[in-house]
Amino acid sequence: MLVEEARRLALLSRLSEVLGEEEARTLIECLPPVRWEHLATKDDVKASEDRIRTEMNGKFALVDAEFARVHTRIDGLEHKMDAGFESLRGELAEVRGEVAGVRGELALQMAKLTRTMVFIMSGFMLTIWGTMLGIGLT
Repeated sequence: MLVEEARRLALLSRLSEVLGEEEARTLIECLPPVRWEHLATKDDVKASEDRIRTEMNGKFALVDAEFARVHTRIDGLEHKMDAGFESLRGELAEVRGEVAGVRGELALQMAKLTRTMVFIMSGFMLTIWGTMLGIGLT
């Protein structure tokens, strides 16, 4: 049964007559304003703590499982990325080889063209000198 505030004040007044004002207030302050069965005991607090701890451990297990799943996916992606980079490195090596081959072919063609140009220019020069010599001798 809940003790009403008026009854608490009446009890305080009577206790003040018997014990004195200060002692009566001290005693009333020690009495809860609710029924005793509504007060939490250490066992109640421990049971609540255990229930909360169990719930939190369950949630933490779910979070840990999700992190493990994410780490597994990240590891898979890293493996795929590494394989992709290795493939790119191989393709780049092939392209470098092809570029080196084209560079060598280009150098060979440039050398041939240069020789051809030198022979043609030499022929023109000889023709022009021969003509000038022929004109100068006559």
